Amino acid sequence: MSTFRIKYGGYEYEGQTYEEVVPVMYSHRYGTDLPCLDEDSFMRRIAIEMCEWNGGTYYFDSRETFSDSMVRNGLLEKVD
Repeated sequence: MSTFRIKYGGYEYEGQTYEEVVPVMYSHRYGTDLPCLDEDSFMRRIAIEMCEWNGGTYYFDSRETFSDSMVRNGLLEKVD
């Protein structure tokens, strides 16, 4: 397993791929008290927040494009 660092919120997670960032961010933000947001709505909401935060372009049509957008804009990196 590799360690990934999320710079939007400032925490790390262990996983196998960048795409695992979506459920990690969802659980980090909402914990076990899950609201009625499906994954697509969650990615859209976070993408909008990140656009406003750093002015980058974020795609949210899949976990892969979402995580690629985060990497490209410097908000997600592989630590080891």
